[in-house]
Amino acid sequence: MKKTILLLAGILVAFPDLNMTAAESGQWEFNVHYSLWSINLVRPLIEDAMGDLLEDNLRDKFMEEIRRDYPSARETAYSQQIQFDSNGRNYGFELRWFPGGHRGSFSLGLAVEKTTMKIGFPTIDAQMSAEVPEFPGRTGNFTGSVENATLELKPLSYHLSFRWEIVPRAQIHPFVTFGVGMFMVGDLEKGSFYAAWRGDFVVPGISSRHYEGIEDKTVKDFIDESKDEGDEVKLPGVLPFLQLTLGLRGKISKNLHLLAEVGVWNGLILRGGIALRL
Repeated sequence: MKKTILLLAGILVAFPDLNMTAAESGQWEFNVHYSLWSINLVRPLIEDAMGDLLEDNLRDKFMEEIRRDYPSARETAYSQQIQFDSNGRNYGFELRWFPGGHRGSFSLGLAVEKTTMKIGFPTIDAQMSAEVPEFPGRTGNFTGSVENATLELKPLSYHLSFRWEIVPRAQIHPFVTFGVGMFMVGDLEKGSFYAAWRGDFVVPGISSRHYEGIEDKTVKDFIDESKDEGDEVKLPGVLPFLQLTLGLRGKISKNLHLLAEVGVWNGLILRGGIALRL
């Protein structure tokens, strides 16, 4: 809360036209809200980062299991296909400044959001080829699959938004919001990953083995294991948010309002909230 107020104060200093006291004409507003959303617009950022980590870790896991039966096996090729799905929810609070008070159409807001992102991988298919010196001239083939893999992130993010009320004097009126925000990579590393996997390693005409297991670890575990293996890990320093929403505002009393929004917030978002003019 303290960081939010200090950031808002800095913005008001940077924009003198907004820096007026409530006694002159401006007014503060506080709101709380809850949202359901999809994060498909940031799919490339997360899929690229997690796809590389999953490939490194699953490949090493499969090879580790194969070497329990064939200690001298050596990987010669590996490929992996991932399907991506997502959903999420969040709640947060926002402090807004209306330079024009009750009749003003423009406002500037700062919000803190606690978000739960569930990034699903409905299907991960893997294929690996490996040489087994015990069987000269033969190449073993591993075919594996991962079922119901889920990556869960719970970042705390910070947002700056600009809102324009349309006919603000009306009891019920629409508004448009544009905003930006971000959360830091440290929140990404705290995410958890769970998956059940299975696979078969076949040396044609000679041998066949079945393997299965469960992966349950944090993203940081993935990163540390990849670094231990000498693999380069590339994660975004921050994950940005872009907001463009259309809302409807209903007045319960002079200082109490209900809010509903739909639009883009790194994906489709549906949001409801309640606002109090201070």
